[in-house]
Amino acid sequence: MEWQAKSFDELSREEFFDIAYECIRTFVIAQHRPYQEIDATDKVARHILGYQAGQLVAYARVFREAGHVTFGRVLTIPEQRGTGLGRQLMVQIEAEIRRNFAGEAISIEAQIDKQHFYEKFGYAAIGAVFDFNGTPHIRMDKAGLR
Repeated sequence: MEWQAKSFDELSREEFFDIAYECIRTFVIAQHRPYQEIDATDKVARHILGYQAGQLVAYARVFREAGHVTFGRVLTIPEQRGTGLGRQLMVQIEAEIRRNFAGEAISIEAQIDKQHFYEKFGYAAIGAVFDFNGTPHIRMDKAGLR
């Protein structure tokens, strides 16, 4: 497994294509959610890419938003789910937060069916469930990482 963390400007065309392909496959097609997948956040985010045998198998983006750090577009490809890859990806996400956003509060908007996954990493649900692009989400917070 090869992990990389890159800014938008550091991404190759092929890497950006891989990201767009897997995000659209996961969040738009599989979840039946027509929404703007590629957005302006891509240009300011740190992109976490996990490659195995030359194929993108895990991805997330980390960025600052409204006074806190957040991450999203967390995915593992369907063929790799249930292998522990999601936990490995979270280790990479939190390492990137420590490197670039040490000590800053973390707040995410998690799909409700992933709430228990994030709780395993110390994230706590805050407030009521809300709809985001047709999918129930919940805010989850964690103290800053050092």
